[in-house]
Amino acid sequence: MKNELYAKIEYFNPGGSIKDRVGVYMLKSAENENKVNKDTIIIEPTSGNTGVGIALYALSKGNKLIFTMPSKISMEKEFLLKAYGAFVVRTPTEVTPDSPNSYYKIAEILRNLVWKRNKKLEINEIKEIVDYVQKLIDQNKIDKLKKILNEKTEPNIYAYIPNQYYNKNNPKTHYETTAREIWEQFNGKIDFIFSGMGTGGTITGISSFMKEKCEIKIIGVDPVGSIYNLVKKGVKLEEALKHAHSYFVEGIGEDIIPETIDLEAIDDIVVVNDQMSFSMTRFLSKNEGILVGGSSGAALYGTIKYLKENNINNKKVLVIFPDSGRNYLTKVFNDDWLIEHGFETNDEKILEVLK
Repeated sequence: MKNELYAKIEYFNPGGSIKDRVGVYMLKSAENENKVNKDTIIIEPTSGNTGVGIALYALSKGNKLIFTMPSKISMEKEFLLKAYGAFVVRTPTEVTPDSPNSYYKIAEILRNLVWKRNKKLEINEIKEIVDYVQKLIDQNKIDKLKKILNEKTEPNIYAYIPNQYYNKNNPKTHYETTAREIWEQFNGKIDFIFSGMGTGGTITGISSFMKEKCEIKIIGVDPVGSIYNLVKKGVKLEEALKHAHSYFVEGIGEDIIPETIDLEAIDDIVVVNDQMSFSMTRFLSKNEGILVGGSSGAALYGTIKYLKENNINNKKVLVIFPDSGRNYLTKVFNDDWLIEHGFETNDEKILEVLK
């Protein structure tokens, strides 16, 4: 197999990931639409990276921050967000998206509680709300959470959820920035782009731009346990959800179909498991000196697997590496953690399947 393989390494952004682009773009747009001002508390469900991107811009405007994150997300990301002065609320990983204690719904609950106060909150008042909600989650007070979620509350300027899963500015960011950079960097000469799919904003925005410019194949990389690959194959959402289950790689895959992804813009999807994702991630750091996160390892493994299985040769191929491996030192790069969770650590041997 002979192809030119390139990586777009996004950890050179100020906050260390591709999500810096989205955080800034969503908040600037919200400002222009008068949805936020300096008194607004920004609340967002995140795997961590979008939270950092939001924080970098929001802090310069004086906003306070609350982020909700599933329990599986690395402690490095929680500490990083707290280093920026944000509050972090942890939620269970293995719950359905519409459950009152999912990280999506907890963000809405926090927003509702801030709206209910209907005033600019001081830091101690924000902490009081965060601690209260975290306690309800830890004690599994589902009925109480549901009551707050469903209670009618008048919206106001004091809380705002950018909501990367439904915000049209998410894919638009990548249409306007990431895709244009790729087009210029390759002088319009590129055959394949591979990208993981979380909110789907990256791959959708890139595909929308590139397909206006040239003949190109856009391939998504999906972890085992996500529903994207099933829905793309024509499986109905309700049926696909029956096959959804948790996985360890962070930042890609979903158990919902966000409004920010256009599966029609994606030509094909390759599925990768946690073991291969982590082994390729570790191989990259040891052999190439490129320290990236597990979703990057998944994207690269998926790229090589797809090219090999489809006998694709003599093409110019780009793979997107979304973030830095520094967010995962206690997990992906920690042999003890891997062994504890049933993974192999002999990465070179595991990756021999690609030969």
